[in-house]
Amino acid sequence: MPTSTGVTVVAHRGLAPGLPENTLAAFHGAIALDVDAIEIDLRVTADGHLVVMHDDTVDRTTNGHGRVADLTLPEIKALDAGSLAGSAFSAERVPTYREVLEVLQGHRMQLLLDIKDCPPEAKQEIIELTDHFDAADTVILGPRTVNDLHEFQRFDSRLRTLALVPGRIDLPPVPSDIAAFIDAGVNLVRLWPAWLLTDHNTGTQLVESIIARGVPVWTCADTLYGDISADTPEHDLRRLVDIGVTGILTNLPELLLDILR
Repeated sequence: MPTSTGVTVVAHRGLAPGLPENTLAAFHGAIALDVDAIEIDLRVTADGHLVVMHDDTVDRTTNGHGRVADLTLPEIKALDAGSLAGSAFSAERVPTYREVLEVLQGHRMQLLLDIKDCPPEAKQEIIELTDHFDAADTVILGPRTVNDLHEFQRFDSRLRTLALVPGRIDLPPVPSDIAAFIDAGVNLVRLWPAWLLTDHNTGTQLVESIIARGVPVWTCADTLYGDISADTPEHDLRRLVDIGVTGILTNLPELLLDILR
């Protein structure tokens, strides 16, 4: 459930300062902070396993090299996924989707899935694992295209969906792209912060126009990837709240929780 302000606080890639992204250590940290949701990225290994990794390669976040799609699960599990955040995390490994669901069992925290380049059989496995762990009420799927949305709806229409609306951040959003997701029955919409922070009126009007159609608006606010200013993150987070977004994916969940309180 969102905070009393109505804003859902999402730990982007499970992050909080000092923790390695998309690892079980990060997810335990997010649980300790009592955020509303954790966002993770899913990819498929060469031998068909669902693992948590944002990039298409393991190079940036582990001590290994190569594309996730070209590596087997044992090869990926042999990698150190934590030491870049500090030697205390050297035992961290790239988790599987099953392992994340195991960690979150017993918690009512929501889990947002940013699903990268998954074939139909992998999408089917996502649905089956979610059902196996009785997590249909907490998992939110993140389709990147309307076709992906339709595919997930065919697999299981119960699961909520968040449209990861495509588009260039240096250009205004394309209204027809947003409308297509809404018309297709998506439950939530994620917009880029650059579309909202150009000026207060533009951002507010865009958010209000979508909410008027009965669809809440989420956005990203991650200093590591330039979504918001690393120098003045509190200012930008406050602006997004004032504009009226109903969910924020951030690597600074503790700061956002303080602002909302």
